[in-house]
Amino acid sequence: MSAVLASPADSGIVVVDTVPLDKVRALQHMLYRTAKADPGRRFHALWDKVLRRDVLWRGWVAVRANNGAPGVDRTTLDWIEKEYGINRLLDDLASELREGSYRPFPARRVYIPKPGTTDKRPLSIPAVRDRVVQAALKIVLEPVFEADFASCSFGFRPKRGQHDALQVLTDETWRGRRWVVETDVADCFSAIPHDRLIAAVEERVVDQSVLKLLRAMLRAGVMESGIVRHPDTGTPQGGVISPLMCNVYLNRLDRAWDTRTYGVLVRFADDLLVVCKSRQQAQAALTRLRALLADLGLAPKEAKTRIVELAGRRRCRLSWLSPPDGALAGHPRQARCGVPGPLAQ
Repeated sequence: MSAVLASPADSGIVVVDTVPLDKVRALQHMLYRTAKADPGRRFHALWDKVLRRDVLWRGWVAVRANNGAPGVDRTTLDWIEKEYGINRLLDDLASELREGSYRPFPARRVYIPKPGTTDKRPLSIPAVRDRVVQAALKIVLEPVFEADFASCSFGFRPKRGQHDALQVLTDETWRGRRWVVETDVADCFSAIPHDRLIAAVEERVVDQSVLKLLRAMLRAGVMESGIVRHPDTGTPQGGVISPLMCNVYLNRLDRAWDTRTYGVLVRFADDLLVVCKSRQQAQAALTRLRALLADLGLAPKEAKTRIVELAGRRRCRLSWLSPPDGALAGHPRQARCGVPGPLAQ
């Protein structure tokens, strides 16, 4: 980001100042470098960074860009912009957080169709004010945990996505790994135990104010048909902070994975693939996945669990690794060969 400086009235010249002004990005780089340099470091002083006005503002910008629906308080983004005022909202949030009076509302529960099925997926919609606070917390926590995340994780991470995961699958197939274990974690976002998730966060963060805020977010609960529930598991799908928390928790699985023994793991949030050299290795990999998930209090979704052999050089049909037709065109790491597929049981 650069500043455009007003020119003297008699010059008619506009001067562009190229000095970087993005202090939030600088903060994130600092946190990432610090965490990367010392894997054993635990951060004690992050609360003041969450309260920073520029961090809260960036949180608002992220929430506004998503253009989401209102939560249980029915407050809309447009109403805040046109009636209440963005600055007033950020001032209120900063004051409540600083004084310890901030309490998140329950999230509003809705159900959205799952593509290609008649099933519906539960979605939790926090209030706008709570989404802003979650976004600010994510801005501060994400670089700390990004320093630890394994290279096998691709979902909801900066500068990583489906194309990158698909490239790994393509490369490993051409190295002779043609057997694939495909599964996902059953009800992952609603099944993660709160106490064990907080323990995972505490491996890096011991700032008690930050942990208290995170606990409050997890315990805020959901409202459905006028009834509020406060489960002791789950980080509601639809919350700004939830994808990061999912990755923090499942990073324990990534760290425990042995590629030499079980094959190459590719994880996209709660969706899992293991690319193996033989059916026997794939069966061993599935057994290992079940054990690791059980240790985390989770389980694979049996209806989506299978072992398949990649055949031919046509299109890959693994569920979450299949971008739309033409999506790889122009991608900087477009596969050198045909994308493997279809799949044969």
